[in-house]
Amino acid sequence: MKKIFILLVVIINVHLTSISQQITVTNTDMPSTGNMINKSTALTAGSIDYTLTGANYSWDFSSLTPISQSIDTFVTVSSTSIFYYPTFILSADQALKQANINLGVAQMSNVYNFYKNSSSAYNLVGYAAQINGIPLPLKYNTADRLYKFPLNYGNIDSSSSVATIDVASIGYFNETKKRKNTVDGWGTLTTPYGTFPVLRLKSVIYQRDSLSLDTIPFPMPAVIRNITEYKWVGKNNGIPLLEIVETSFGVLPAFTTTINYIDSVRDLTPVGIEKISTVSESETIKVFPNPAINKFTISYTLNKSSEVDIRLYDLTGKEVKIIEKGFIEKGSYQQTYNVLNEKLIKGIYFIKFKLDKNTYSKKLVII
Repeated sequence: MKKIFILLVVIINVHLTSISQQITVTNTDMPSTGNMINKSTALTAGSIDYTLTGANYSWDFSSLTPISQSIDTFVTVSSTSIFYYPTFILSADQALKQANINLGVAQMSNVYNFYKNSSSAYNLVGYAAQINGIPLPLKYNTADRLYKFPLNYGNIDSSSSVATIDVASIGYFNETKKRKNTVDGWGTLTTPYGTFPVLRLKSVIYQRDSLSLDTIPFPMPAVIRNITEYKWVGKNNGIPLLEIVETSFGVLPAFTTTINYIDSVRDLTPVGIEKISTVSESETIKVFPNPAINKFTISYTLNKSSEVDIRLYDLTGKEVKIIEKGFIEKGSYQQTYNVLNEKLIKGIYFIKFKLDKNTYSKKLVII
């Protein structure tokens, strides 16, 4: 019995030592083509001060609550688009599909980020998208360096990048980006996914976007973004185990925060909301912008006159508002709602659509 007890103590000590040892991150810990990494998005970190850091630090984010999940799928450059890979085939070795963006007047689809992984660095080479059907690849003159290897506690590095595109008869776009990376902590990170040894990387980014359109006789005001990224990076995970990003515009304080972390697959259907089919990209139901800050718009099209029932529910399944109910004539409809007027607090909501005999749901996030 005594020998078994001693053996148990040794095993526990070895386990704790392996977790608390400072790690070194290299290019072998970055993603590869074919990797599919499941991650969750949380709305808030709650009362946790995620800016705190240090040597042999313990970060406990076990209370994070996911509002949605997605899968990061890394693919070859040549598999993206015939309009993209000629620009990136020699400078990038992998690409990551991004979500489509609905800006109302503009639709961004087939969006990709392009990366290069080498023994010295992991770089963002550029990105590309189809904007209202027009393919636009955008490559940096000098890559945006996300990680400089080997990555160790105390490391500091910086990079500057510029990307420019000039499309005849359409306009000109320029993006200037300056990044400073600091590995300001190491220790253990706990999330709903588990506990891991990590390095904490803080990146401060200044980004200036300039746009001029041929249809407008004067340049549009430049958009200045100040971004702070907090990444908790482990071994053999591909992407950060946890990433929190603050974004502000100009001299304004941070007003958007995104939280993503590696996670297992979870059932996120809220209590009180039955599982109903979601709307595909081809459907004519839209909720935008999403996430919403001050207001959001709901639009839908009826191919024939029919009964319509649209209701808003909170995360617990409680009905918050009847948006539309009755017999509606064939046609397209759009209505904008003010968050303050509707007395909606920050959080997650579900919009349930009953159009004719079909039922759909859309998630709405208010921040």
